[in-house]
Order: sequence, then C-alpha cells, then structure tokens
Amino acid sequence: MLARLDLPAIKQPKFSLSPDFIATSVAAINFSLLKSHGIKACFIDLDGTVVSRATHEVQPAIVTALKQAGLPIFIATNRPRSRGLKNLKQDLSAAGVIHPTKIFAKPAKRYYTSALAAHNFKAHEVIMIGDRYIQDIFGANRAGLYSLVVHKNGASHGQIDRLLSKVEAKLTQLFTGRYRQTD
Repeated sequence: MLARLDLPAIKQPKFSLSPDFIATSVAAINFSLLKSHGIKACFIDLDGTVVSRATHEVQPAIVTALKQAGLPIFIATNRPRSRGLKNLKQDLSAAGVIHPTKIFAKPAKRYYTSALAAHNFKAHEVIMIGDRYIQDIFGANRAGLYSLVVHKNGASHGQIDRLLSKVEAKLTQLFTGRYRQTD
C-alpha cells in the first residue's frame, strides 16, 4: 500500500482528485496503518472495488480482509436497495449500507456528510475506499474524509466504463510518484 508523502495528521476538505492512499486491491490494504491515522470507520464502494461491476460475488481474500480490518465497514453505494445488497452486507459483516439520499448520490458532498451524521463520525475519522476518482475519491476529499483508491476489480463493461478505467489507471500511475511505500 502507498501513502501520500504530504499526508496530513488531520484531513481537511479539499477540492482534489488525489487520494491519500493507493492499494492494488482491498485485500492489500493495511488497516492497522489506517487506524494509526485516527481512522475509526471505512466507507467502501462496491462495483469495481469489492465486486466486479453489477455482480454480488466477493473474492474470499476481500471478505477475509474486511472481516479482519478491525474497523466498522459501511458499504457506500449508488445502487438501489435490493436483496442482493442485503446479502452482501451480511457476507461482508458490514455495519451498514449507505444509499443516496433523495438526489444526493456519490460524488455529492451531501451524500458523505449525511452518512457521517447518520453514523456519528467526524469526517477525518473515516476513509472512503473505492476505484473511481470522481465518485469515490473526489467526493470523499470534498467532504474531508480520507480517501484510498484501489485498482479496478474485474473487467470494464461498455465503452464509457472502459474509457474511464483507462483514464483512472493513468491517474493512478501519475500519482504514484508522490507516495511512499507503507508495508
């Protein structure tokens, strides 16, 4: 896992695409390091992060990593409520699922601030883990959460998704030079 060279002791809201941490997958996250930064909970994206797009199958290594994280895990998704989502929550031992509120979905700052208020967390106590720079990283940074980008889990679906995934892979390459290895 990589951490920003200029990682602040207490995260402040910022208008930025730059994540605080980079990991190759959820299974490669050093949750002990996150806790040492005062992080008390994780909001985690589903599609492309925990599961391949539009599926409900989680790799065993990801299930193990999340169950052993030692932090409450909240699924942060723009997916509509469904039985499959309820099953994923149970499979991951997640403390809850964060859904859009009215029209406020990721990356809206209000999506994140509403979730923080609903679960009694301060922004700098939570990390958003995701594969998308706009929805996950930018939205979390604007709300003052720590942010961690993971490499996409599974294949891209459709032309737009493939294009976004290529751009995001290039961004990750670009940012990597400003990070230090933490493991």
